[in-house]
Amino acid sequence: MPVVSEKSGNQLIIIGNGMASNRLLEELGTQHPFDQILIFSNEAVAHYNRIMLSPLLAGETTLTQITPHDEDWYQQRRARILLNTAVENIDIQTKKLQSSGGEHYHFSQLVIATGSQSFIPNLSGADSTNVSGFRDIRDVDQLLTRLPELKQATVIGGGLLGVEAAVGLKTQGVDVTLLHRNPVLMNRQLDAEGSILLTQALQQRGVDVHTGATDIELISDQQQVSSVSYQHNNTRINIDTQAVIFATGIQPTIGIAENNAILCDKGILVDERMRTSADSIYALGECCQFEQFTYGLVAPIWDQAKVLAAELLQANASRTNTQETLVYREQQHLTKLKVSGLDVHSVGEFNALDGDDVLTLRDDHQGIYKKVILRNNTLAGALCIGEVADSQWYFELMRNQTDIRSIRDVLLFGKDFCEPQVA
Repeated sequence: MPVVSEKSGNQLIIIGNGMASNRLLEELGTQHPFDQILIFSNEAVAHYNRIMLSPLLAGETTLTQITPHDEDWYQQRRARILLNTAVENIDIQTKKLQSSGGEHYHFSQLVIATGSQSFIPNLSGADSTNVSGFRDIRDVDQLLTRLPELKQATVIGGGLLGVEAAVGLKTQGVDVTLLHRNPVLMNRQLDAEGSILLTQALQQRGVDVHTGATDIELISDQQQVSSVSYQHNNTRINIDTQAVIFATGIQPTIGIAENNAILCDKGILVDERMRTSADSIYALGECCQFEQFTYGLVAPIWDQAKVLAAELLQANASRTNTQETLVYREQQHLTKLKVSGLDVHSVGEFNALDGDDVLTLRDDHQGIYKKVILRNNTLAGALCIGEVADSQWYFELMRNQTDIRSIRDVLLFGKDFCEPQVA
C-alpha cells in the first residue's frame, strides 16, 4: 500500500534540484507564503553549481566548495529535499504526484525544473561503458574514478561544454583530442578569427584540436570504445581512446510533463509567466520552452526564476492585483567560457551583415582579440578574447541601444577610456 503524505497546507513542490530550482528558492526568500517547499531530486547530492564542473574535473575545486547552501539555508526557507527520489506521475486534477518510492504528495502549486540531458548521437557503440556526456556530477564522478588508468580521451563537440571538458581532462594529465564538426570552434559564440586564437590557446595547453571532423564512428570491443574514426576533408583518420565524452548539445528533460498531458514541443511549453498548459503547474530552466526558444545558459534562467517567484508570490498574496505583473521576455545574454586562464566572452552577433561596420583589435603576442559590430550607430554584438574586462559594458551598450558615435573611434579601448566621452 503506497504511503500518502498528509496535505500540508499550502505546499509548493519543485521537481528538480538544479540551478533553476535553487535560483527560484533564492528569489522566493525566507518570507514566502508556503507552509513547505518540497524538492524532488534524482541525484544523490544536494544542489551544486554546475558551472563549476570543469574546475571540479580539473581538480581545482571540490564538491563541497561548489555546494553553495547547507541544511540550515533550506530550513530557513521551509524547504526539504528528497534525494534519489524521482517523480513518476502527476495527477493534474487532484493535484497529487507519485514518487519513485510509491508515495503520494499533494501540491498547491508545482514547478517542473527537470533540466536537460546530454544529447548523445545514435551511433553504434554509444552505449559503451566508457562513453558519457558532460552535464552533471555523475558524469564527472565517472571520469574522476577512471583517472588513475585514463591516458587518452576524446571529447566530441567543440562548444562551450566540450572545450571545458577537454581542458578539465588535460589539466589532470590526460591526452585529449577535441573533435568538432564545424570548421569554427565554439561557432555559436566565435567567428573564424576568434576560433583560430582559441584553437591556438588550447593547443598550447596540450589539447589536440580537430575542427571540420565529420562522419564520426566509434569502434568498440566488449562494451568499450577503443578508437574513434572520423573524416577530415578527403582523409579518414583513426585515433585510439580510452574514454569518449559527448558535448554535442542537450535535450530538455520533458518526460514527466509529456506523460501527463502537459503540452510540450522541444521543451515544456510556458507562457510569459512561466505557466504551463496545466493549472497551477509551472516550468522553469532548461526543461522549458518559451515561444521557439530553449535554454542551456544560466543568465536567461535567472530571469525566468525572478518572473516565476513573482508569479508564485502574487498568486498566493491576499492583496489587490494593482501590482504590475512581471513577465519573461527573450533577450540577448553575455556568454562566458568557464575555463581557468582562457577568457572568452561573447554577446549578440559576431558575424556582420551587409551594411554593418566592424571594428577589431588584435594582439597575437598577448593573445588578445576584440571585435565589435556596429549597426545604425549602436552595438549589435561584441567578442572579447584574452581581455574581457569590458565585455559587460559592451553588453550594456548593446542592451540599452546606446548611440556610440561619440566614442566610435576609441570603442575598442574600453569603458575607462570611453565613458567620459559618452554624451
